[in-house]
Amino acid sequence: MSKIGREAHLPQSPLRSEAAVLAAMLAALAVFYFVPALPVRAAGGLAFFALTLFRLDLSLTMVPLAAPFLYRLYPLGRFYFSPAEFVIICAVGAWVVRDGLTLLRTRRLPIVGEMLRQPAVWLALIFGAITTLWLLVPDAAHRQFAIREFRVTALEPLLFFLLVVRLLRTERDIWRMVGAWLVASAIVGYIGVEQFLSGNAWNMEGVARVSSVYPSATAFGIYVGRGLALGIVLAFFLPRSRHHWRVAAGLLSSVMALGVLFSFARGAWVGVFAGLVVTALIARSRPLSLALGGVALAGLAALPFINVERITSIFNLSSESNTGAARFEIWRAALKIIRDHPFLGIGQDQFLYQDAGYGVPQARLFTTSHPHNWVLDFWLRLGVPGVAWMFAALAFFFWQCLQLWRSYRGTA
Repeated sequence: MSKIGREAHLPQSPLRSEAAVLAAMLAALAVFYFVPALPVRAAGGLAFFALTLFRLDLSLTMVPLAAPFLYRLYPLGRFYFSPAEFVIICAVGAWVVRDGLTLLRTRRLPIVGEMLRQPAVWLALIFGAITTLWLLVPDAAHRQFAIREFRVTALEPLLFFLLVVRLLRTERDIWRMVGAWLVASAIVGYIGVEQFLSGNAWNMEGVARVSSVYPSATAFGIYVGRGLALGIVLAFFLPRSRHHWRVAAGLLSSVMALGVLFSFARGAWVGVFAGLVVTALIARSRPLSLALGGVALAGLAALPFINVERITSIFNLSSESNTGAARFEIWRAALKIIRDHPFLGIGQDQFLYQDAGYGVPQARLFTTSHPHNWVLDFWLRLGVPGVAWMFAALAFFFWQCLQLWRSYRGTA
């Protein structure tokens, strides 16, 4: 029997299956985070790292799956890490080992030059440089908070982005990540729906708001809203050849939509609607435009009959319970701080620690640790360079989206 013939009759290893590897990664990650016994946890962490070394590309799928569980922290010495952070750290370690061995063997890493030819990579590296330099802005007493914020919101996302650019090469890779994001959003949305139906919600402005795995309903609504917008777009625009994906996106979107609705996060409602309007305009989609028009007309027709304070308070800025009015107070305080620190800002995660004279309100259930406005937030954290970077990145993003839509319209 020839060598090929003998190999054809050999039993296939379970680890040759992507589904099996992903299931093993999920199991190892669950053991690491949920089993109380330290030796068993250590074994789970080592197993996950071994699987990451084996299939580094598949390990990246765990990041969108684990990202919602930001507040499920695991202590390692003086530091606490969320599941997504642990996945990224393992992936970076495996990346260094694998490419380090390649470098030792071949004395070259052609992938580096290929990555540096991409404008998005340079934008990411510039962001990393700005956030690193701005660690020097806060005073020494509060720099520890800036360092933690840098790790969670700048360094680790930057490393994850570079891993994505390095490893995701095929359409299958992209769909795997998209599927993981939609599934995670639907799971988090389902938890929120279950909270609402079981009465496990907190009352605010006459409604029961759910927060799912997040500490606030607004954070939950904004997270699930992003997945909802993507799911709806896929359900509308995927070609007929991806019928199963269209059905799956539609079903997952229905769960996410209920979660966003029960969060009563008005910003999430507006964000999803606005994102879909922009998509309909770019794609010139009559079905999506008609659907959005129908939703808008139904909402306007129902508005005079709605007697829910959470919705009617939008139009009453003098109401003390109106969160919109509270945000105006926060924005005023942020502008006062910017007036005193116009170029450098105050550094990452420093809003909470500013002098009381600025009038940062500390009201309701939570302390105010950010200005609730993305332009003001970038300006305060990273100064004028941060704001300039943000607008440059957004301009590149939308230009790239338009180019890709024109090139690949009608395809998956």
